[in-house]
Amino acid sequence: PSPVAQTPDDLKLISGIGPTLEKKLHACGVTGFRDLATLSDADIERIEAVIKFAGRIRREDWIGQAKAHYLQKYGQPL
Repeated sequence: PSPVAQTPDDLKLISGIGPTLEKKLHACGVTGFRDLATLSDADIERIEAVIKFAGRIRREDWIGQAKAHYLQKYGQPL
């Protein structure tokens, strides 16, 4: 299947992510709730090095929040 062009989700809906962090996440290739919800440990380390907030993704449960927002927006669990 060919990749579907995806409109970026509003990552600022996630507690702890503001406009500046959203831009940094986009620069890392994270533009949607699915991207955030399916990060691997290596992805988390790479992104936290870029955003300069070690431990923040897990501490603020961005992955859990992204899964909840994805379910709410798309009606499907991840």
